Amino acid sequence: MSDFWKSELGEITGNASDAFAKSFTTVPDGTLALAKVESFVNDENNNGFKCLVVTWLLTEGEFKGANVTQKIKVFGAEPQYDKDPAKTRHRALNMLKLLYQQFNLKPKTSDAPSDQDLLVFVGKSAGIKIRETEPNSDNKTYNWVSEVHPTEGFKCETGKKLEIIHTHNPQSDLFDSALSRNASGSIPTEDDVPF
Repeated sequence: MSDFWKSELGEITGNASDAFAKSFTTVPDGTLALAKVESFVNDENNNGFKCLVVTWLLTEGEFKGANVTQKIKVFGAEPQYDKDPAKTRHRALNMLKLLYQQFNLKPKTSDAPSDQDLLVFVGKSAGIKIRETEPNSDNKTYNWVSEVHPTEGFKCETGKKLEIIHTHNPQSDLFDSALSRNASGSIPTEDDVPF
């Protein structure tokens, strides 16, 4: 039998609560969650800023199934965001070393890790603390990972959403959503569906 209908996050129920995207854009500030490394790669943005990026998949807690990205600024700071470049890089190098130690891994060389070197982290689990940025000029917030802990004895806890000042946009009232049109959450099905 195929493993197609199996999910590492639990039973496939087909319930609306399990199928619909949550109405949050960011995980609340201070949330503690168990997570596993989904990817760990070198990244470079359009401005030439380089860093290591860990994508964590939350495996327990209220936001189970969500992804949170962690930038580890081992190559330097982003001038528009980081006030003290030396401190930013120092903290990032310590975070990278902490991750190696946490998972009982050692770098192969003293050079910066390649994507191939970072593959050894994929699938590793940890307890993480998720923070939320202050709202930007568009009132958007983003998540970042501030702490990484061993899973043993780690307790999940939902944080508190940072308060965002919203301004009413009359244009947004013109758009209808699928949820408002289909309040019951039911979707017509055909008799020949295999389940």
